[in-house]
Amino acid sequence: MPKHPKIVAIGDSLTQGIQSGGISNPKMSYPALIAKALGLNVPDDFRVPEFPMGGLPLNIEKFLKFMVTKHPGDADIDFFEWGKWFLPALDEFTDELEKCYESGEGSKPDNSNDFYHNLAIAGYRVYDSFNVNSNYCLKQIKKQKGNPLLGEFGPPSASMYRIAHRVLNPTQDTDRDRWTQIDNLKHIHTQDNPVDILILFLGANDCLRTVAKLKMKDMEKEKKEVSGDSEKRRKKYNLTSAEVFEDDYREMVRQISEVISDCTQVFVGTIPHVTIPPIAQGISKKKDHPDNRRYYPDYGPFFSPEEGANEVDTYLSKKKVKIIEQRINSYNDSIQRVISKFNKKGNWHIVDIYDMLDDLAIKRYNRTPEGALKQFFEDRKISDRRLLEIKPTPSVLRYESSDKARTQGGIFSLDSIHPTTVGYGLIAEEFLRKMQEVGVPAAKNAVIDWQAVIEGDTLLQDPPVLWNDVMNIFHHREQVWDYLFSRTWSLMKSII
Repeated sequence: MPKHPKIVAIGDSLTQGIQSGGISNPKMSYPALIAKALGLNVPDDFRVPEFPMGGLPLNIEKFLKFMVTKHPGDADIDFFEWGKWFLPALDEFTDELEKCYESGEGSKPDNSNDFYHNLAIAGYRVYDSFNVNSNYCLKQIKKQKGNPLLGEFGPPSASMYRIAHRVLNPTQDTDRDRWTQIDNLKHIHTQDNPVDILILFLGANDCLRTVAKLKMKDMEKEKKEVSGDSEKRRKKYNLTSAEVFEDDYREMVRQISEVISDCTQVFVGTIPHVTIPPIAQGISKKKDHPDNRRYYPDYGPFFSPEEGANEVDTYLSKKKVKIIEQRINSYNDSIQRVISKFNKKGNWHIVDIYDMLDDLAIKRYNRTPEGALKQFFEDRKISDRRLLEIKPTPSVLRYESSDKARTQGGIFSLDSIHPTTVGYGLIAEEFLRKMQEVGVPAAKNAVIDWQAVIEGDTLLQDPPVLWNDVMNIFHHREQVWDYLFSRTWSLMKSII
């Protein structure tokens, strides 16, 4: 046996470590934080892919700090300046990003790594884990020419497939162009020593696009057979049916179980409610609306004010939000059933991320940020509570800042759906607690290095000075030129 455990992670953007719309720091993803806690060196013992320029599709934090370098001394922007130099800066940044990933560093093979231990890929659904390979990715990259609504201001086209191609086949070896995530797992498992710990966290993207796009395309309404159909047909929907999800999950677990050995300990994340992250802002005509504690009448874009509505916005109704959350509940029931069926040797373990995020919810249960986090630590008997010393207390509320200081939020990044480094630290701690609970030897005395997590969180340590101005522009967007808003909002949706 090796001195330290061999760890592999399969998942989507949450496992890959996306923040603020891009993969800026994969060494601080939650699997990497777990690997460090278990004594591995990152990225030598636990290899992670690197993505230049803050990652794909576009890193909002990197872009805002880029804007400051173009206009040093401007601590804020008004409506006129927004129109005057926002678009030129966006054009320059996305142009460089496009060059980077179409012909530059981001398109080159990684000859120093023939595989990665973090196999997570942003945008992946359960189905993709055993169907999408790098050859298919290359075809999609050639086929897609970007979003015509964005024109020259959009990020590189086919971002998910560019990410997947880089992760699945780092050296761009033609012998591996048919390898999926699970094929890569098989390769790693048969090299030197078998995989000791597998982290498996997929399923969020079977429902997440409903709140990202504020539009529900439900597969349940499809009368024809969907399960087993082509990738192209599945793309019509952003809410997978309960039956198809269970079919997909069963097939994924079946293939994984044939790859790993009985000694591999598998830790499976459940899917959290997607309306707790601030990606979909609850809106009511009155703050004391009786539904506020559980559901709002409508859910709008993350930048929406808490009261009132704007005619340019798209909304999800309370009825649709309830359907989405009920579907997520059915997904988690499916995960429990499938894992139970394949857990004959007792080496598959459920990590309840669903409960974790519910326990951190603020508005849903009428909690305060400090009260929610304090109770969260008490329920889990976590002794290291340095996060409670940070003011304001980090929370799942929308990230807000003023005068280079964070004023709210701190667990979710600027895209309002992916965690900050602190948020990933909380997920890492949840997985690590389960490893300790089931007796993984290397996890017995392992702890997350919270000092390093806090120091490495740029949204805590160095908030982008223009974020408050961006939010104000969106709050008063009816005063901004129609064309500017439409292009910016389309860009934000593509990033999310």
